[in-house]
Amino acid sequence: MGDLPGNPNGSPSDAGAHAADTRTRRADHTPQTAQAETEIYILTLNTDETHHKAVTALRNQYFPPNLNKLSAHVALFRALPGSELPAIEAAVQDVVRQKHPFPISTGKPFLLSRGVGLEVLVPPAQEIFRTLKAQWGSFLSKQDQSFRAHYTIQNKVEDKDIARKTLEEVQKSFAGSTGMVNGLSLYLYSKGYWKLRQFYPFPETQKQEKLPPMDNKGEADWPALPTSKR
Repeated sequence: MGDLPGNPNGSPSDAGAHAADTRTRRADHTPQTAQAETEIYILTLNTDETHHKAVTALRNQYFPPNLNKLSAHVALFRALPGSELPAIEAAVQDVVRQKHPFPISTGKPFLLSRGVGLEVLVPPAQEIFRTLKAQWGSFLSKQDQSFRAHYTIQNKVEDKDIARKTLEEVQKSFAGSTGMVNGLSLYLYSKGYWKLRQFYPFPETQKQEKLPPMDNKGEADWPALPTSKR
């Protein structure tokens, strides 16, 4: 599962709003638990609206329109098992309490096997990933054992010349984007849909009025932010 979450027609707080890939999950994208998981979760970085809109606009420009159900995102973990949800939520809450909003910026575009990615420069996210991986390593999928921060700008194109042309155009025309990561968002995947489970704002984010989690149109979903730092 490379691209999450999203449906340009829905909000993350709407049940069943996030259409996703319904193909059989690959073995290396499956959490390593003793039972078949009925619920799978994804943990993403949540950024400010301006940055989110900029990279989503770039994705919308180049992703095949009939396949583009997702907005731009940076996923820390793509296949977290529902059977471990209490431990997952506790660990996320703990790591968020210790963090502050931090900058995010785009880097160089690069070729994927069937598209183009965009490097993301966000060193603090690597520390978050390592901290959580140390606690979750026993059940993580093979894919989730490593983390390379990036946005997928184009994917699922059959003609490699199209991807190379996209790479050249992005190199020449995209000036880059900077922003702030204001928390983490946990999404539920179930039977082909995505739903926001919880937005975890960093402590300073709670003091600001306009840093909500983003929906797939880059528009704001306004949850009631926690009053404590738990």
